[in-house]
Amino acid sequence: MEEKPDWRSESYAKAFEGHDRADFAQEFLRRNPDYREQYARAIDAAPIARKRLAKHWGLVFRGRP
Repeated sequence: MEEKPDWRSESYAKAFEGHDRADFAQEFLRRNPDYREQYARAIDAAPIARKRLAKHWGLVFRGRP
């Protein structure tokens, strides 16, 4: 059985020293099934769908080139 990492250890904390709030927020959304489903539906839909998605999750999407 694999041992779980101890989030209270100093080495575990050091692994995340270079991350800021945006990094953690991005990782949260990347793993969130509700967001992933909504994003998949909205990304190729009308621009209003992307605006609603962004507003709902508190995001700003960069424009496409």
